[in-house]
Amino acid sequence: MLRFIALVPHRDSGRLLRAYSRRLFAAGLAGAFSFPGVAPLAVVSRPFTVQELKDLAVKLRGLSSMDGRDGKIATEKAGTVAYPDSLGTLGTGLFIFGPVLDVPVLPLAAFPLDTVVYRFPLLILCAALAGKNDRVLIDKAHDIPAAPSFFFRAAALTNMVLRPLSKDGESFEWKTGVSRWLPPYRREER
Repeated sequence: MLRFIALVPHRDSGRLLRAYSRRLFAAGLAGAFSFPGVAPLAVVSRPFTVQELKDLAVKLRGLSSMDGRDGKIATEKAGTVAYPDSLGTLGTGLFIFGPVLDVPVLPLAAFPLDTVVYRFPLLILCAALAGKNDRVLIDKAHDIPAAPSFFFRAAALTNMVLRPLSKDGESFEWKTGVSRWLPPYRREER
């Protein structure tokens, strides 16, 4: 079982991501629905309190307001990031695949002390949890549909638990818990 802090886009953006997951599944990526359509920020040792999520949401809103972003978090081309195990090591052979987000990664110091087991080096909205065999398909870019291009301002940070359902690690169940919306964007934050 892994415990995450994850960024959940507004449901309108979630619809676009689910449509992309359907296209990936049709293209042969069996793990297209194995992981929810969120961008994991970190694997953590315990669930965050509402106040800890609120503090993190404020910091993430600040990053989305920098460099002319106007509070927008935009998707870029598809990318991958390794999926860690419960100890934060990267030997699972799984990786998260989906649209890369253009917002910078929160620094480790932004998280409550001693809670982060693994911090993701790249924020990716998960459209598929892929395995070693899927790497060949993904590397053949012409066989995989292009990631959708969109942006969102409304998003929440949430506690999430992901539990494998099989020994092969290819099917999972997840549950989200306490969440906190990013504060509204205000122009004067620039």
